[in-house]
Amino acid sequence: MSDSKWIAVVNPNAAGGKVATEWPLLSNMLKERGFRFEEVFTTHRYHAVELVIYALRRGFRKIISVGGDGTLHEVVNGLFHQREVPVEDVTVAVLPAGSANDWARMFRIPGDYGKAIETIIAGRTVMQDIGRVEYSQAGVRNTRFMVNVAGVGLDANICYYCNVAKNKGKSDDLSYVKAAFKALLGRRSNRSRVVVDGKKYFTGKAFSIGFGIGKYSGGGMMQVPDALADDGLVNVMVASKIPKIKFILLFKRLFKGTIYSVREVSHRLAGRVSVFTRRPDRVEIDGEVVGTTPMTLEVIPGALRVVVGRDFEPCRMR
Repeated sequence: MSDSKWIAVVNPNAAGGKVATEWPLLSNMLKERGFRFEEVFTTHRYHAVELVIYALRRGFRKIISVGGDGTLHEVVNGLFHQREVPVEDVTVAVLPAGSANDWARMFRIPGDYGKAIETIIAGRTVMQDIGRVEYSQAGVRNTRFMVNVAGVGLDANICYYCNVAKNKGKSDDLSYVKAAFKALLGRRSNRSRVVVDGKKYFTGKAFSIGFGIGKYSGGGMMQVPDALADDGLVNVMVASKIPKIKFILLFKRLFKGTIYSVREVSHRLAGRVSVFTRRPDRVEIDGEVVGTTPMTLEVIPGALRVVVGRDFEPCRMR
């Protein structure tokens, strides 16, 4: 088959099942614009990984992720876990139809379906960085690939409660905020050691640790507000032990991008970062809680070709 044809990996359960009802409209919009594509649907968790691997074997080299950040995470992991097709031969686009769409926000992909489709048709691409993350899962070392953000501690606990709400069908626009306060109540700072590019960066009680290829998470929050997705580095943010009442009072700074002004917060750039904790702490990658510490993240610069909005400025142009 021709590699000019796209395959749409559709998650009908994204945004609380909204995609299941809206995909017929989206599909017609694509066809009306002369878009050549096939469609496949996920039926269970991590199914998109399998669908992507099978699509590559069939000859597809252009993939549209239809859903949210979790769907894109699975699509990207399907690409990087296979070894038959060079990843640089593949182009990934996103129709943002999830509950948060933080990756799309970073790359200036319009939320309007019609404009998002026009963005894909325009075909403007950049090579974005990817994070290779190793972590512990039931005592076994495992590997995932990060396309946007990751976190340890409070951040991962928030994602855990978000996912619990989603699984119960109780997801809404305030899900992340609700989960944040629920996670906060049970959070105890954990004795941690953070090693950046082979050198000790932080030792002490950590409240939350964030890593960003991209800058947005949780529906527009910015743990790493200066992150650039194509600079070959990951932004590391460490929040040391902080009083819970102070965190509540400063919570809005996460949405304003001013979290670095908080005294307990430090940050820096890295090519490789490791986190070791006294007791196992949850690890999240692109909003998915995958395991626990110890964890290591290594940047793979310019590893993935993605379709971006016309207003996105590549790192070299900034």
